Amino acid sequence: MSEENKVVEEVTANDEFNETQEQETVQEEAVTDSEVDPIEREVQERLAKMKSNMDRMAGERDEALKKAAEVEQKQKQAHIQRLEEEGKLQEVLELKLAEAQAKLKVFEEENVKLNRDSVVNSVLGGLDFRNERSRQMAYRDIVEQLVQNDDFEEENVKLNRDSVVNSVLGGLDFRNERSRQMAYRDIVEQLVQNDDGLWVHKTGTNIQDFIKSYSKSEDNSFLFRIKANTGAGKTNASGTSSMEQKKTIGEMTTEEVLALAAKGQLGNYSY
Repeated sequence: MSEENKVVEEVTANDEFNETQEQETVQEEAVTDSEVDPIEREVQERLAKMKSNMDRMAGERDEALKKAAEVEQKQKQAHIQRLEEEGKLQEVLELKLAEAQAKLKVFEEENVKLNRDSVVNSVLGGLDFRNERSRQMAYRDIVEQLVQNDDFEEENVKLNRDSVVNSVLGGLDFRNERSRQMAYRDIVEQLVQNDDGLWVHKTGTNIQDFIKSYSKSEDNSFLFRIKANTGAGKTNASGTSSMEQKKTIGEMTTEEVLALAAKGQLGNYSY
């Protein structure tokens, strides 16, 4: 066989080999494509488009808000500078205070959102999403439907008040839990918020001093335990005299029974 024929045969063999490889590759790609769920593919494509559009719109919105904020800030600074030059320092202080309060409100709103997101993400973490994009889509859909209770701020203020009141009441020796609850209700009904947002008594006295005075008032003595006294006819741990304890319920007058009932002491007497 000539050298030329050998070269032709080698080239032909290589072409056949390459053609076979290409066919196998095409078959593998066909098999791979057939294994992908067409619904899954469609969902992924739509999610990708939605995410791209939302990211683009969010970017445009953020940029517009940033520019608007910069313009507004420059206008405020120019206005403040003009007032300072005119010697209107009181107005300058009021403007700066209002600006500080506005920033504080923004921080508070961001904190509320962070708390919301923490709760939502904690719950979503226990669900089996198809992928991360699905989880993000569910998250956005959920938070858009959430609203803040109108009473949230008021409840938060009350919780702060109750925390202080209960902390002070915890250091007092009440006769029982009912007595403590009665004192709590009586006390909080007399509390108001001052101009600084702090809870105080109607007279302006702070909570600690008011409760201290409240606990020492003779009118409220029936709410607290009284230290025992061994003297004859003197008060003992239950706050009743030793002479009175010798009586039974049947020996007492109606007025005495009612007085004991009001003090929660009927259980200390026999029938």
